[in-house]
Amino acid sequence: MKLSEIPPGSGKAGTINGKPVAVYNDSGTPVVFDNTCPHAGCETEWNAAEKTWDCPCHGSRFTAQGTVVNGPATSPLPKLNGKVEGDEIALG
Repeated sequence: MKLSEIPPGSGKAGTINGKPVAVYNDSGTPVVFDNTCPHAGCETEWNAAEKTWDCPCHGSRFTAQGTVVNGPATSPLPKLNGKVEGDEIALG
């Protein structure tokens, strides 16, 4: 996944090394999360209008930084150690 494909202030769901991730571009710094909703294991989707990660299965919503906005999830999206190598976002 390339950082240049995610405009600042936006997010994108995808995979890194086969792992589902949710990446938010915080002014050029990627904030990377495990994209598995902690409630029931579905993958979240970026909601550009609300700037939230939304789970399509049961309606949980998370801020761009992974904090719970609406349940039924009660814990945040797990943060991963993301880094940029050139333009590629990597886990490390």
